[in-house]
Amino acid sequence: FVTLIREYALYCHERFVSQAFGETSSTLENSTIRNPLKKIKAVALARCCKDLGVASELWNKRWTDSWKSKYAVREWVENTSNNRKNQLWRKKNEEWSWPYKRTTYTKSY
Repeated sequence: FVTLIREYALYCHERFVSQAFGETSSTLENSTIRNPLKKIKAVALARCCKDLGVASELWNKRWTDSWKSKYAVREWVENTSNNRKNQLWRKKNEEWSWPYKRTTYTKSY
């Protein structure tokens, strides 16, 4: 694994607002460099927005737990492109879309 780190700064109307580091770990074997770079940018943007108080309720665990219990369900899904199983959240009024399909978790020894 390789850890990639990059610093970003957020400017609005030519004024400095915030700066943050984005980071991710990647093997870089089976993926292009674009995917990890997108994740780094998204992490840095989220951190900059956190400094501004944008969507601040998303950082409040009590609020997110309440929202999830009302509007979301956590299910086991399988990624059909690589057959990996994982537990993910989805909105109650939506269904899984490609590459995910609902599955059950079974331990294999």
